[in-house]
Amino acid sequence: MTWIETLLASTEGSESPREYYYWAGLAAISAVVANNVYLDRFYYKLYPNIYVLLVGRSGLRKGPPVALAKALVEEVNSTRIFSGRTTIEGIINELSTAKTKNNGGPPILDARGMLVASEFASFIIQNDSALTILTDLYDRNYYEKAWDYATKGGGIQSLKSPYLTLLGASNETHFKDVIPQNALGGGFIARTFVIHADVKSNSNPLTERPEGIVSIESLSKQLKVLSQTKGEFVWSKTAKQLYNDWYREYDSGTYDDDTGMLERLGDSVLKVATLVSLSRDCSLELNERDVAEAIRKCMSFVPGARKVALGAQGKSPSKEGTAVILRFLLAHPEHSTTKTKLLQKFWGHFNADELKVIVDTLVVARAVKIEQKQVIAGRGLGYIEDYITLVPEVVARYNNLQREETT
Repeated sequence: MTWIETLLASTEGSESPREYYYWAGLAAISAVVANNVYLDRFYYKLYPNIYVLLVGRSGLRKGPPVALAKALVEEVNSTRIFSGRTTIEGIINELSTAKTKNNGGPPILDARGMLVASEFASFIIQNDSALTILTDLYDRNYYEKAWDYATKGGGIQSLKSPYLTLLGASNETHFKDVIPQNALGGGFIARTFVIHADVKSNSNPLTERPEGIVSIESLSKQLKVLSQTKGEFVWSKTAKQLYNDWYREYDSGTYDDDTGMLERLGDSVLKVATLVSLSRDCSLELNERDVAEAIRKCMSFVPGARKVALGAQGKSPSKEGTAVILRFLLAHPEHSTTKTKLLQKFWGHFNADELKVIVDTLVVARAVKIEQKQVIAGRGLGYIEDYITLVPEVVARYNNLQREETT
């Protein structure tokens, strides 16, 4: 059982969504390993620092996963932790000075730290440049030696090999308030795993101690070992082939993306793969399972993340999805495709439930019709698939508009 699997098993009785615990666990690993490990990307080194925001309605139990990750990292005692209410200047000042560890041990000399916020909207005191600075510091690979900050007083604060991990939580209303437009369009949000959930994992009054709870001390043992791990990740042959195949297929597609998430997905997958590998052991080898899990987790978080981000921009995710589908059908030779193909091609825009709402709306508007057809699979086996087809009147109106624009 990997460390993440142990964490999930230990928190099975919690009402918090399981994905919240999964990503909080990755953030804990990211924080304790810090600058010690990396993946060589030849033009730069990719470090496993990640930014994670858990987003959902109020009362969805976002706080417990954040609190658990913080407690685990505190127990390991290998990095600075910033929590409560602070300023970006205060964070920079703390990162620029050597840090004496609690309970002894060698001091922290580089600028490593974990930002922890159970309510991200109240974490950093309002500063127009705060998220821009966090965006800059995220790109650890650009600052192998130091990151310099010019203070208002004219002095320079230098951060040695800066490495930040962020784990925060926000409800959707506060998310809209705290993330400005310049952080949505390819900046801060493009670098952040926005993990959106709608429902609790279960209903538990917690009047009895759940079975399987593991103590902080026990859960932190493997993290303490990871904090001492150093070196470069290496690829197994099958892992490299899997990533290459996925990347070439993914990169060949075209995506409408106002957030920048999709453009950075390749490196995001690799960051998650390194953390999944560390959850398994300290070998620093990326195997096929690590890469497969990273691809699955990254591709599954994007629709919810873009839904939250587009909502913060005042756009309708369903409206955007509708436009994407209509453009695709108009360009298709037969003006027809299956629901499965739409999900495969536009997974970054909507999930299966959202696609159903969009298609149902188009049917009511008499823009498309749905037909069930049998598809022949291998060995003569078949299955029924829903085909979505533009009605002739919509195609004719579009063609007329095209002719008018060219005359």
